[in-house]
Amino acid sequence: MVASFDGSSVLVTGGTGSFGKKMISTLLSQSKARRIIVYSRDELKQFQMQQDYQGESRLRFFIGNVRDRD
Repeated sequence: MVASFDGSSVLVTGGTGSFGKKMISTLLSQSKARRIIVYSRDELKQFQMQQDYQGESRLRFFIGNVRDRD
């Protein structure tokens, strides 16, 4: 199943939560996703994740809340 993301851009909402972190770890280790977008509202957790995956060029980080329409 993870291989189906090969070559794709994947958006993970809630990317710094428990499910999101596991999903990102799995995508990085078991797929050839072209880009993985981490979208969450927690700046501290995003910073920590950036430190954990320093040098991983496939990751992009964005601050936001899916409940905020603007």
